[in-house]
Amino acid sequence: MRKVIAYVNLTLDGHLAGPAGELDWMLPDPELNIALSDELRGRVDTILTGRNFHHGIEQNFRAQAADPASPAELADFATWMISTPQVVFSRSLTEVAAPHRLAGDLAGEVAKLKALPGKDMVLFGGVSIVRQFVREGLVDEYWIKLYPTAIGAGQPMFTERRRELRLVESKTWESGILTLRYTPKR
Repeated sequence: MRKVIAYVNLTLDGHLAGPAGELDWMLPDPELNIALSDELRGRVDTILTGRNFHHGIEQNFRAQAADPASPAELADFATWMISTPQVVFSRSLTEVAAPHRLAGDLAGEVAKLKALPGKDMVLFGGVSIVRQFVREGLVDEYWIKLYPTAIGAGQPMFTERRRELRLVESKTWESGILTLRYTPKR
Protein backbone atom coordinates (compact mmCIF):
# COMPACT_ATOMS: atom_id res chain seq x y z
CA MET A 1 0.00 0.00 0.00
CA ARG A 2 1.21 3.47 -0.88
CA LYS A 3 2.15 5.84 1.93
CA VAL A 4 1.51 9.53 2.54
CA ILE A 5 4.66 11.44 3.48
CA ALA A 6 4.10 14.86 5.06
CA TYR A 7 7.13 16.96 4.10
CA VAL A 8 7.17 20.05 6.30
CA ASN A 9 9.36 22.88 7.52
CA LEU A 10 9.00 23.45 11.25
CA THR A 11 10.38 25.98 13.73
CA LEU A 12 12.08 24.76 16.88
CA ASP A 13 8.95 25.67 18.81
CA GLY A 14 6.68 23.65 16.51
CA HIS A 15 5.24 26.16 14.04
CA LEU A 16 4.68 25.67 10.31
CA ALA A 17 4.42 29.43 9.83
CA GLY A 18 4.29 32.65 11.79
CA PRO A 19 0.98 34.13 13.00
CA ALA A 20 0.33 35.77 9.61
CA GLY A 21 1.88 32.97 7.57
CA GLU A 22 5.45 34.29 7.74
CA LEU A 23 8.17 31.94 6.48
CA ASP A 24 11.11 34.34 6.89
CA TRP A 25 12.68 32.04 9.49
CA MET A 26 13.67 29.41 6.90
CA LEU A 27 17.40 29.19 6.23
CA PRO A 28 18.83 28.13 2.89
CA ASP A 29 20.69 24.81 2.84
CA PRO A 30 21.36 23.71 -0.75
CA GLU A 31 23.14 20.48 0.27
CA LEU A 32 20.18 19.37 2.39
CA ASN A 33 17.65 20.35 -0.28
CA ILE A 34 19.48 18.43 -3.01
CA ALA A 35 19.81 15.31 -0.85
CA LEU A 36 16.16 15.29 0.23
CA SER A 37 14.75 16.22 -3.17
CA ASP A 38 16.71 13.43 -4.87
CA GLU A 39 15.46 10.88 -2.36
CA LEU A 40 11.92 12.19 -2.56
CA ARG A 41 11.81 12.04 -6.37
CA GLY A 42 12.96 8.43 -6.27
CA ARG A 43 10.23 7.46 -3.85
CA VAL A 44 7.20 9.58 -4.82
CA ASP A 45 5.01 9.80 -7.93
CA THR A 46 2.12 11.93 -6.66
CA ILE A 47 1.92 15.31 -4.90
CA LEU A 48 -0.96 15.98 -2.52
CA THR A 49 -1.64 19.63 -1.80
CA GLY A 50 -4.17 22.35 -1.17
CA ARG A 51 -5.21 25.24 -3.38
CA ASN A 52 -2.69 27.80 -2.10
CA PHE A 53 0.36 25.57 -2.37
CA HIS A 54 -0.79 24.37 -5.80
CA HIS A 55 -0.83 27.99 -6.99
CA GLY A 56 2.62 28.50 -5.45
CA ILE A 57 3.97 25.46 -7.30
CA GLU A 58 2.55 26.75 -10.56
CA GLN A 59 3.95 30.26 -10.13
CA ASN A 60 7.32 29.74 -8.45
CA PHE A 61 8.48 26.39 -9.77
CA ARG A 62 7.34 27.05 -13.34
CA ALA A 63 9.42 30.25 -13.31
CA GLN A 64 12.45 28.47 -11.82
CA ALA A 65 12.22 25.62 -14.33
CA ALA A 66 12.17 28.09 -17.24
CA ASP A 67 14.88 30.42 -15.92
CA PRO A 68 18.22 29.72 -17.65
CA ALA A 69 19.98 31.27 -14.63
CA SER A 70 18.51 28.64 -12.23
CA PRO A 71 21.10 26.16 -10.91
CA ALA A 72 20.68 22.79 -12.64
CA GLU A 73 19.57 21.01 -9.45
CA LEU A 74 16.89 23.62 -8.78
CA ALA A 75 15.66 23.57 -12.38
CA ASP A 76 15.44 19.76 -12.29
CA PHE A 77 13.48 19.80 -9.04
CA ALA A 78 11.22 22.60 -10.29
CA THR A 79 10.49 20.62 -13.45
CA TRP A 80 9.63 17.58 -11.32
CA MET A 81 7.32 19.70 -9.12
CA ILE A 82 5.30 21.02 -12.07
CA SER A 83 5.20 17.76 -14.04
CA THR A 84 4.44 15.31 -11.22
CA PRO A 85 0.70 14.62 -10.97
CA GLN A 86 -0.95 16.59 -8.18
CA VAL A 87 -4.14 15.88 -6.33
CA VAL A 88 -5.36 19.30 -5.23
CA PHE A 89 -7.80 19.34 -2.33
CA SER A 90 -10.00 22.40 -2.65
CA ARG A 91 -13.59 23.47 -2.16
CA SER A 92 -13.20 26.62 -4.26
CA LEU A 93 -11.19 25.62 -7.36
CA THR A 94 -13.22 24.42 -10.30
CA GLU A 95 -10.39 23.15 -12.50
CA VAL A 96 -6.66 22.46 -12.68
CA ALA A 97 -4.52 21.67 -15.72
CA ALA A 98 -3.54 18.07 -16.53
CA PRO A 99 -1.80 15.99 -15.23
CA HIS A 100 -3.28 17.41 -12.03
CA ARG A 101 -6.76 16.83 -10.68
CA LEU A 102 -9.12 18.17 -8.05
CA ALA A 103 -10.45 16.28 -5.06
CA GLY A 104 -12.85 17.20 -2.30
CA ASP A 105 -13.34 14.33 0.15
CA LEU A 106 -10.00 14.11 1.92
CA ALA A 107 -10.22 10.75 3.73
CA GLY A 108 -12.08 8.98 0.92
CA GLU A 109 -9.75 10.22 -1.79
CA VAL A 110 -6.61 9.33 0.17
CA ALA A 111 -7.95 5.82 0.82
CA LYS A 112 -8.54 5.36 -2.93
CA LEU A 113 -5.09 6.70 -3.79
CA LYS A 114 -3.37 4.45 -1.26
CA ALA A 115 -5.02 1.41 -2.82
CA LEU A 116 -3.81 2.25 -6.33
CA PRO A 117 -0.53 0.86 -7.68
CA GLY A 118 2.37 3.27 -7.70
CA LYS A 119 4.96 4.92 -5.56
CA ASP A 120 4.33 6.82 -2.35
CA MET A 121 2.74 10.27 -2.22
CA VAL A 122 4.06 13.48 -0.70
CA LEU A 123 1.95 16.08 1.06
CA PHE A 124 3.23 19.58 0.43
CA GLY A 125 1.08 22.30 1.71
CA GLY A 126 0.17 25.23 3.67
CA VAL A 127 -0.86 25.05 7.27
CA SER A 128 -4.52 24.23 6.61
CA ILE A 129 -4.06 21.15 4.42
CA VAL A 130 -1.26 19.75 6.61
CA ARG A 131 -3.41 20.14 9.72
CA GLN A 132 -6.33 18.40 7.98
CA PHE A 133 -4.18 15.40 7.05
CA VAL A 134 -2.77 15.23 10.59
CA ARG A 135 -6.23 15.56 12.17
CA GLU A 136 -7.64 12.78 9.96
CA GLY A 137 -4.70 10.48 10.74
CA LEU A 138 -3.75 10.23 7.05
CA VAL A 139 0.01 10.73 7.44
CA ASP A 140 2.17 7.59 7.35
CA GLU A 141 5.54 9.34 7.62
CA TYR A 142 6.59 12.80 8.74
CA TRP A 143 9.68 14.25 7.03
CA ILE A 144 10.46 17.31 9.11
CA LYS A 145 13.07 19.97 8.46
CA LEU A 146 13.48 21.44 11.96
CA TYR A 147 14.97 24.92 11.81
CA PRO A 148 17.10 26.28 14.67
CA THR A 149 14.73 29.21 15.15
CA ALA A 150 11.98 29.74 17.70
CA ILE A 151 9.41 32.34 16.66
CA GLY A 152 7.36 32.47 19.86
CA ALA A 153 3.95 32.43 18.22
CA GLY A 154 2.60 31.00 15.02
CA GLN A 155 0.63 28.23 13.39
CA PRO A 156 1.46 24.82 14.87
CA MET A 157 1.20 21.54 12.98
CA PHE A 158 -0.38 19.54 15.80
CA THR A 159 -3.48 21.21 17.20
CA GLU A 160 -6.24 18.69 17.80
CA ARG A 161 -4.94 16.00 20.08
CA ARG A 162 -1.87 14.23 21.30
CA ARG A 163 0.13 12.31 18.68
CA GLU A 164 2.67 9.64 19.57
CA LEU A 165 5.42 9.31 16.98
CA ARG A 166 8.36 6.95 16.55
CA LEU A 167 11.70 8.38 15.42
CA VAL A 168 12.96 6.55 12.33
CA GLU A 169 15.91 8.74 11.36
CA SER A 170 17.61 12.00 12.21
CA LYS A 171 20.46 13.98 10.71
CA THR A 172 22.15 17.26 11.57
CA TRP A 173 23.17 19.56 8.73
CA GLU A 174 25.90 22.19 8.79
CA SER A 175 23.25 24.95 8.67
CA GLY A 176 21.95 23.77 12.04
CA ILE A 177 18.80 22.32 10.50
CA LEU A 178 17.81 18.87 11.70
CA THR A 179 16.02 16.47 9.40
CA LEU A 180 13.76 14.14 11.33
CA ARG A 181 11.65 11.26 10.13
CA TYR A 182 8.85 9.88 12.22
CA THR A 183 6.08 7.35 11.80
CA PRO A 184 2.92 7.41 13.89
CA LYS A 185 2.75 4.90 16.72
CA ARG A 186 -0.35 2.87 15.99
